[in-house]
Amino acid sequence: MTRLFSALHLTALTLVFLMISSVMGPAMSTNLSDESDPMNAEGRQDTLDVDCSGYTFEDLFEYDFALFELEVFDDWATGDMFANAWVNGSNSPIVRDNLDGLFEGLPGGGNDWISTDERDAVRSIGPKCIADMETRLGMREGTPHSGGVDWNDFEFVEDGIGLDEVNLVPQEHQEARTCTNFGAAQDCKEVPVSVTDDMEISLGLADGKSNNVRWDQLNNQGVSNFTIGLNITNMSNAALVVTFPVLSGLRMYDFRTTDNAPDSGDTCDNIGTPSSTYLPDGALQLTQLVSFDRTQWDLICNIFMDFTTEVPEVNDVPVWTSAVPENGTRIGTNGGTTMFAEAEVGNQWASDDDGWSLDCTFDAEGWSISTNVLGDFFVTQPESSTSSTATCHPVDPLGATDENNTRMWTFGTLFTSTAVVSEDGKSAVMTVTPTDFIDQFIIYPYAMQGTFEAAGDASGTVAGAPSDITLTLEGIRPGSFSIGGVVQASNMLPYSFIVDLGVFKPNSAPVLSVAVNFDGNNATWDASGIQFELIGLANDPDSEAVTLSLTICGAETSGFIQDNINWRVDVSIAICMANGLETYDVIITATDESGASTSLNVGVNLPDLQEDTTVIVDTAEDSALPSLSMLAVLSMIGIAALLGRRIDE
Repeated sequence: MTRLFSALHLTALTLVFLMISSVMGPAMSTNLSDESDPMNAEGRQDTLDVDCSGYTFEDLFEYDFALFELEVFDDWATGDMFANAWVNGSNSPIVRDNLDGLFEGLPGGGNDWISTDERDAVRSIGPKCIADMETRLGMREGTPHSGGVDWNDFEFVEDGIGLDEVNLVPQEHQEARTCTNFGAAQDCKEVPVSVTDDMEISLGLADGKSNNVRWDQLNNQGVSNFTIGLNITNMSNAALVVTFPVLSGLRMYDFRTTDNAPDSGDTCDNIGTPSSTYLPDGALQLTQLVSFDRTQWDLICNIFMDFTTEVPEVNDVPVWTSAVPENGTRIGTNGGTTMFAEAEVGNQWASDDDGWSLDCTFDAEGWSISTNVLGDFFVTQPESSTSSTATCHPVDPLGATDENNTRMWTFGTLFTSTAVVSEDGKSAVMTVTPTDFIDQFIIYPYAMQGTFEAAGDASGTVAGAPSDITLTLEGIRPGSFSIGGVVQASNMLPYSFIVDLGVFKPNSAPVLSVAVNFDGNNATWDASGIQFELIGLANDPDSEAVTLSLTICGAETSGFIQDNINWRVDVSIAICMANGLETYDVIITATDESGASTSLNVGVNLPDLQEDTTVIVDTAEDSALPSLSMLAVLSMIGIAALLGRRIDE
């Protein structure tokens, strides 16, 4: 396989792995048809015949979290798969760099810039690749199995697959530029692969199509026992949500994991049991969370879930555990929908062999309890109400509950707040105004921007009256930011919050300086007297990257070498001498990522030349160097003349 063909094929795979990496098999094998035509000048790859059988890409790409939602249709033979992968902060440059690297050898590929042409090429080929891939998911009727049999594997349907992305090539990014490679599309834009903007990659149902996955029809259509198997090897942080057709009595009755018992001693024992719930229409929905250590390369992990419609001989009601909050516990809210307990906390409040869910009745209208696919607990609060008391009890998937074994908790708005930023942009003052929900509480707020949280130890005790708390903005970039924090009080669950108070950090211009050499001069000349060196410091108070440029005698250069806040630049005076100028006006400009700039006029003394300097122009036809233009020759002659005049003086 040629390098060109390999690059094209891998390109087609890139988006696929970011979206459905958790449903790909561990083996890697790929070929590109030798009959495929090379890429044309526009770089659009919509006619390639690709073979992506058995390929996985999780070893090359980093995502922070992936969600996979499968809806099994009533025919028990087709379904709709949705997948979304979130790539944040420091992981996003890894993804962009890998994408660009897959195009190495092609125009615009492997140049440390990711372009809209590269993005579009992946979009066009992606569905063909996905259709070749083997999923990690299968079903089998009859006696429960844990491998070693022929599975009814799911497969993707090419024309049913729709691909999308968010922010792979950020629009209107300050570093965006028109693509510079030969053959780029007229509207092609590109950004450095180093940009840290968050991004998302998605797989869904194509417009006008009914399904994007299929399998051999389950003959019993779920009525009799069946097993679902899933290979979760190298699924680093993901959730799989499966929704089955409405089927009376359908439930999961057993769950197990298996592994290949590698010599390392690693196991899959840390994989937890999936949670299940019944939707309002009666459909069973199963959620499996996966957290796999991808450094355990020799570990292969499978999970198996057994389902039945048989009525259990005995169905015990769920019971509260010692971890459940006491009667009278207060739970803070901030309006709208508030998470009041993470899954790992809330799931410990009750126990049942078949799983359980929280059912609450409120004394005020409009309040409700819900969970997300991760199992986190949420309360929804109407605008018309500030607090409400709920009577809650655990319920298992078959509806079993003890109506007499309840807990009463009060939910309510804890405080309101505003904030102002100091004039120097180094801090913000948050004003916290309590409601009458809690007599006294301690709040620990901090400024945050995206996934970044400003360090600091700000805190305040709030009791009855508004309280001002000063927050550091160190590390927060110019622009909008939010305020997050934690609140603690007696007889109240710890309350976490994130609020957008409409505050902005102003931009501060970079700080720029030029160092003086041992002779007390700004510039250090070389022996020719035609070039000098400047060194100095440039930093930004807002921790943004700084770009440097220099003008001399009306000409501009950006040939700076930067090492953290240190910089140096070699400056030629050829343009000055060509124009008969003996005074060198040097202006250095430092510009941060938000566009603020600082300029510095640098005085440069004439060089102290001790010997004659001669410029030799070689115009021989057999010279190894390219021949000079007439303008270049005249310029160099002028430089020599000026140097001679200065030495004579």
